[in-house]
Amino acid sequence: MDSAFPIKNAFFDVSFSSAVEPIFITDPQGKLLAANPSFADKTEIDVAEAIGEVPTILKSSLMGEDFYQTLMRSLTRRGHWRGEAQFERSDGTLCREWLSISSSRNADGDITHFIGYMSQPLNEHYYDLLTKLPNRLLLQDRLDFMINHARRNNDLMALLLIDIDRFKYINEAFGYDTGDTLLKTIAERLHFCVRDVDVVFRSGDDEFAVVLEEIGNLEDAAKVAERILNTCSGAMQINEHTVQVSVCMGISIFPTDGDCKAELLQNAETAILRARELGYNTYQHYMPSMNTRALERLTLENDLRNALNRNEMIVFYQPQVEISSGKIIGAEALLRWKHPDLGMIQPSRFIPIAEDSGLIVPIGEWVLRTACMQAKKWHNAGMPVIISINLSAKQFNQKNIVAVVESALKNSNIPPSQVELEITETMSMKNPENTLKILEKLKKLGVKIAIDDFGTGYSSLSYLKRFPIDTLKIDRTFLIDIPENSRDTEIVKAIIAMARSLNQSVIAEGIEREPQAKYLLENGCSMMQGYLFSPPVPIQEFWKLLDEQKFRL
Repeated sequence: MDSAFPIKNAFFDVSFSSAVEPIFITDPQGKLLAANPSFADKTEIDVAEAIGEVPTILKSSLMGEDFYQTLMRSLTRRGHWRGEAQFERSDGTLCREWLSISSSRNADGDITHFIGYMSQPLNEHYYDLLTKLPNRLLLQDRLDFMINHARRNNDLMALLLIDIDRFKYINEAFGYDTGDTLLKTIAERLHFCVRDVDVVFRSGDDEFAVVLEEIGNLEDAAKVAERILNTCSGAMQINEHTVQVSVCMGISIFPTDGDCKAELLQNAETAILRARELGYNTYQHYMPSMNTRALERLTLENDLRNALNRNEMIVFYQPQVEISSGKIIGAEALLRWKHPDLGMIQPSRFIPIAEDSGLIVPIGEWVLRTACMQAKKWHNAGMPVIISINLSAKQFNQKNIVAVVESALKNSNIPPSQVELEITETMSMKNPENTLKILEKLKKLGVKIAIDDFGTGYSSLSYLKRFPIDTLKIDRTFLIDIPENSRDTEIVKAIIAMARSLNQSVIAEGIEREPQAKYLLENGCSMMQGYLFSPPVPIQEFWKLLDEQKFRL
C-alpha cells in the first residue's frame, strides 16, 4: 500500500486485499491512493502506475460533467453517494458498475479521503435474482469493510435482521407466486425506510438485513425499526390476494454489541429470537442478558429432546362440566413437564420451544396415544367421558396425521365418538381448503372436531359452515368480564346463537366466577370448563372428581 495512504491497520489490509468487491481509495481531489486486486481486475488499471492519478471511473467522458458535480456535492454535503457509473476499459470495452463512495473526515471535520466500492447488481453469486438485493454472501463480505470504516472514523453502525412472520404459511395459503411477489414488495419498501448510504440485503428465504452506517446514536436504529414496522406490516394487496403481513427484527450496534462481524450477526440473531418470543410485529435491541436467556432456551431444548424417553412428560386433565346435570361429560388433556432439576415447567415456557424445534410432533403423538388409552379406562369403568386433545399446527399439517389418529384409536380400542380433536380457529384459517380436506378425513374415522379459541381468528362463516365441526369453544377473552361487560355479553350470545343454528355444541372455557357460569347457563351454554370447577389435575385426582360429580351451581 502506498506510503501516502493514511490508514495503517493490519486487519484492514487483509480485508481490503481479500474483499470480493473492487475497492479504491482516493484523496480529496479524487487521486488514487490505493486499490485492491479486485479493482485492478475489474477496471484493467495498473494500480501501481495509477497511484496519484484520477482513475477512469471518476473521469469518464461517458458520464458528463454534471454527473461528477452531483457526485462531489453529495460526498461533500452528505458524506456518501451511490449510483451507476459507466467507463471504458483500456481495450475500449464498456463497463457499467454499481458504485458506492463514502467520505472520511479527520477530527477537524476536513475530508481526508474517499472510499469507493463497486458491484454488479445482477451478479448471480452475490445478488438475489428475485429481489435484486445483495445476498448473504455479500453481507458477510461487506460487513468487514463497513465495520473497519466505522472503527476508523469512530462511528456507530447498526445491523438490523428482519424476518417476515409466518411466511411459510403465506406460501402454503396463497401459493409461491404470491410469496415471491411479497418478497419483492418488502424489498422495495425497505429501501424507502433507509437512507441512500444504508444497504438492504436479502439474507435468507424470508429474511432481510439492513446495515445503517454512521448513525448518531442508538435511538436512530430504533427509529428505522419503527419505520420498517409501519411500512412493512398490515394488509397488503399481493397479486389478487389481501395478505396480512408482519415482521420481527433484531438489532445489534457496533461497537457496543460487537467489535467484529461474527459478534454483530450472532447478537442480532439473539435479539430477533427474543423478538419472536414476544410476538408478531416487534423488534428487540440486543442485550447481554439475552445470551443467558438463549443458553437457557438451548439447554431446555436439549433436555426436551430426552424428556419422553425419560418419562418426564405427564398428561393432566381438566373436567368439562354440563351444569344442567352437574356431570363431567368431558376432559381436556393438557401436557405438563416434570423436569428432574427444575421441577414442573409451565407449558407456556416449553411449548414454544417444542414448536420451533419440531419436537411438538412426537410429543403431540405421545399425548394423543396416552389420552386415548386413559379415555378407554374411563369407558371400561362405565364413565364414558369424551377426551378432548389439542393438535398443534405442525402436527395437524403432517401428511400422516390421519394415520396417526387412526393408529391411536386402534391401539386404545376407544370408541372414536369418545375422542374430540381440537384445532384453533386461527390455525384452521391459514389454509382453509387444506384444513377442510384434513378435517373431512378425520371425521370419517368417527372422531369429533372442536374449534378452540373461537372468536379470535375472524373465521369466514362460509368455511365455518363447510367445516365438519361438532363443538365451538368460546375463547376466554370474551368471558373474563361477563356479565358486567355488555359488549362481551353480546358477542357471547351471538356465538351461542350461531352454534345453535349450525347444530354445534358450545363450551365456555376459562370460567372462574359463578356470575359467569350463571349468565352462560341462562343464555343457553350449559357446558363449561375452568377453575371454578377444577384446575387441570393429575389422573389420580381426576378419578376422585369423577366419583364426586358435584358441579351444580
